[in-house]
Amino acid sequence: MRILLVTYWGLTNMGGIWTYMKQLSDKLGEQGHTVTLMGSHVESNTLYLLNENAFFDKKAFYTALLPYLDPQKFPHLHQEHGIFSFELGRYVFEGGAAALGLENYDVIHAQDLISSYALRRIMKVPVPLVSSVHGALARESFYEYKGLEPGLTKLEYERRPIWSYFRRIEQLGANAADLIMVSSEWIGQLVVELGVEQKRIHLQPYGVNLKEYEVKAAMPSPLHLDHGRKVIMYAGRLEYIKGVHVLISALGIVKQQRRDWICVIVGNGSLMEELKGQAQELGIQDFVLFPGKIDNIPAALAEADIYVQPSLQDTQPFSVTEAQLAGIAPVVAGTSGMPEMVQHGVTGWIVPPENPEALAKQLEQLLEDDELRAKTGSEAKCWAGRSRSLDAMVEGTLKGYRLAAGMQGWPQPSAAAGILHLIKRKARPIPGAFHPADILSLTDPGNPLEQILRSRLPAEYWIPDASILSGK
Repeated sequence: MRILLVTYWGLTNMGGIWTYMKQLSDKLGEQGHTVTLMGSHVESNTLYLLNENAFFDKKAFYTALLPYLDPQKFPHLHQEHGIFSFELGRYVFEGGAAALGLENYDVIHAQDLISSYALRRIMKVPVPLVSSVHGALARESFYEYKGLEPGLTKLEYERRPIWSYFRRIEQLGANAADLIMVSSEWIGQLVVELGVEQKRIHLQPYGVNLKEYEVKAAMPSPLHLDHGRKVIMYAGRLEYIKGVHVLISALGIVKQQRRDWICVIVGNGSLMEELKGQAQELGIQDFVLFPGKIDNIPAALAEADIYVQPSLQDTQPFSVTEAQLAGIAPVVAGTSGMPEMVQHGVTGWIVPPENPEALAKQLEQLLEDDELRAKTGSEAKCWAGRSRSLDAMVEGTLKGYRLAAGMQGWPQPSAAAGILHLIKRKARPIPGAFHPADILSLTDPGNPLEQILRSRLPAEYWIPDASILSGK
């Protein structure tokens, strides 16, 4: 089977999504499938195919389109900067994906709803399309804005145009796919709320390469910690949605009761300096280490006694599974898909989200009781070994691919063809909308990209996209 794995985001720098794509690609390749990975290269500002000499210059195409998205002609694009940024970025992605080609695959597996909708919009011939939903874009965007505006409420945010825009993209992306793959019941319910029938939703939890994990875990730890104190650990991005600020607040409370611990916060992100400042204000700077990103989390976990995932929203974090495989019963926030990974008091601990006091109380209990940590850690390791194997994930994913092709009635007239037709005809072109090949013929005659886009994009493909204006 020829499989294309695609993400709208940066390909190798997206943490859990990259881990998922890389593990899936490697395992499918071992089974004889041909797998290609497509995504953005952040440093060079290109869309590219990994391990192939195929690149698309996003910056040049962005520059070509920008002057033609005039606020007087298309005011809906300019309601908020975020809307304009995402829409222009999506059009660039669509042009790049068309230029790199979609026609030589038996199945396309999108890793987000932006790329799901974008790929369906540019298909001239329908290909079975599976879309994994790794997160909830509109909800996550709320936390990004709340990180900048601490007093912002969800109700206030939902009145903003950017919220309606993200919800519309999610609806279009979810309904563009033949099959939606989800890792948790929580994210599956969100997909149902987007108007997707239950029969098109395929539940497949994430898996971990257990052999690879064991090899990494046996290597020397990159941390080299002083083992005179118990070690609390977090590993992930340092962004508001990850709730690391909640963990640091809890640690400030714990320090008032005991000082036999140290916390290692592994990872990079935009809040690094702010989190360091928070630790300084609480007087726990000597108890919290920020080593930055490290390559071998399994080896680092060998030095940990407690693992905490304090996210405000998270689907099924790989780091939680890695902690369980290390024999640590993790403490997770009771929100999103995380409670599905833990049986409270047996394979982990669930605390109320955004509640430093409750988290501190749980940490104090675990710091005090070595026997409890050992017992629950053993249970967690057994559960993860049984329930989170990569082989099971890949087998379930291939089943999803076959279901998607079957839903299409492939290669006969298909549901995907119907979806494609609806996307193309749903809204009449906005006055002034254009085909990018026509723009290139005017601004850069002789540019070979013009003919590539004219041949690979549908004739009725338009920028801006009128479907964004339909629905709420």
